[in-house]
Amino acid sequence: MNHGSFLIKDNFFTAEELEPIRQLCLELDERKSNVHGEGRYKDIQWHKVDLVASEHPFIEKIYDFLGADRNGLCVFYYLSPGAVLHPHRDLTGASANARLRFHVPVITNDKVIFEVSRKRVVMLPGQLWSLDTSYLHSVENRSDQTRVHIVIECDISDKVVAHLPSKTIASCLHDLAYFSILGTAFAKAIIVNSWKNPRYFVDQLRMIGKFIGWRFLGRSRKDI
Repeated sequence: MNHGSFLIKDNFFTAEELEPIRQLCLELDERKSNVHGEGRYKDIQWHKVDLVASEHPFIEKIYDFLGADRNGLCVFYYLSPGAVLHPHRDLTGASANARLRFHVPVITNDKVIFEVSRKRVVMLPGQLWSLDTSYLHSVENRSDQTRVHIVIECDISDKVVAHLPSKTIASCLHDLAYFSILGTAFAKAIIVNSWKNPRYFVDQLRMIGKFIGWRFLGRSRKDI
């Protein structure tokens, strides 16, 4: 079992339910913006359109099924033909930080290569998947079609946990390794960026400060 990504429900949306969602993401294409508006990743052809759950019944269906709070990321993610997100881990959407992401593919094909823990994960249209972003993950769109997923991120509550596989010794060891990786990366950033790229270093400190404020001091998640 790949604890980094898990199929929650096959055919969460039927083909008939998925078609108007597909039409909507195509209509909203002109409103999309870069996921990374600046910095080293700004040129990646990866875009988003923010969604408001209360305005879209299909989003409400996901939240209601999971029993999740509506307090985080809620978007259409668009990955253009040829775009590559290299193997990486994220701070948000990580189970070690009591968060998780959920994906529902809307437009995809077999030339989209999604890997979690260096193992390919095939997500089909209409399926509901979990993604723990503390695990190494990557995606490459080798097709000539833009890939579109619904992605939400939420706190891991008791209701959400009920949809997930049980913790194992391996997944607990993974959490320890993840925090070790974060600590090492932060130390490296201090040593290298404090003199090589001070502006980037300050931006990273601000991001970490906002994360600590949200995760431990009760500040709004929107501040991150």
